[in-house]
Amino acid sequence: MAVDHYKTLGVIPSATTADLRAAYLKLARANHPDRFDSPGRDAAQVRMQQINEAWNVLGVARKRREYDVKQQRPTSRQGSAPGSGSASHGPGQQRRGHAHFRPFDDGPIDRSEIDIDFDSTPIVGSKGIPRWVTFLPVVLFVFGILTLGFGTVVDAPGVFALGIVSLVFGGVCFVMLPLVVMSRAERDPDL
Repeated sequence: MAVDHYKTLGVIPSATTADLRAAYLKLARANHPDRFDSPGRDAAQVRMQQINEAWNVLGVARKRREYDVKQQRPTSRQGSAPGSGSASHGPGQQRRGHAHFRPFDDGPIDRSEIDIDFDSTPIVGSKGIPRWVTFLPVVLFVFGILTLGFGTVVDAPGVFALGIVSLVFGGVCFVMLPLVVMSRAERDPDL
């Protein structure tokens, strides 16, 4: 039997986030195991785990949307044929990882479900930083080593200096680029 997190928190499915939070805090204060002596402590721990699990799912907008969809799945998929392209998850399985991840399935491929991000930015919402910029430190470092080697072999101080400058600039990019990308990224509102 599936657990109804809304019933656990004592709210209706259309409750706002503020209502969910208030219900969670009220139940957490009333059922915290530290408030009970030995005889009722074990039951309070089990109840508190149920309350925390419900809050963990319903308190995060993304998880709440997934939970709501999952709760409606059996009624909306009753007429679908087996192997229709959508993966189902058993009662003991949990979806982890990226939201666009679809588990491998040997069934027929439904091209409408494939969601591949051919994005030119390294981080979602990074405000226009091209993906090639992430390779810049590595390219500069390799170019610097090759230029240093070539400058040493042919005894050319200008080429040797170019190799040192390339290595230094590659090192600076290696340290600074992640900070620049993170500072320009937009925060995920579901976190």
